[in-house]
Amino acid sequence: MTEPLVRALVSDPATGAALALGFEEEGVPVTVEAAQGAPDALARRAAGSAVLGIGIGGDAHRLALVLAGWPARPYLEDSASAAREFGAAAARIAARRPLTPT
Repeated sequence: MTEPLVRALVSDPATGAALALGFEEEGVPVTVEAAQGAPDALARRAAGSAVLGIGIGGDAHRLALVLAGWPARPYLEDSASAAREFGAAAARIAARRPLTPT
């Protein structure tokens, strides 16, 4: 199996599904896996095993995006209720396209 370009570790299935939809809308592949833990820690772990060094961690309340080469704090954060939009924004980062204004 090849390593994912972008990896997401989430504890809430609904959050993971909405996140994946955002990536799909932007045409960027993501690997979403079930995992338990704090969003920041999950994102850091995911970034370490993603080809692009982009990892997302989440639960039913919060999402965090971490870049493997970025300082310890998340590069992007939002509420899990915005998972689809968060996924689209994360996909645009991965594709090196500008973020759309909110």
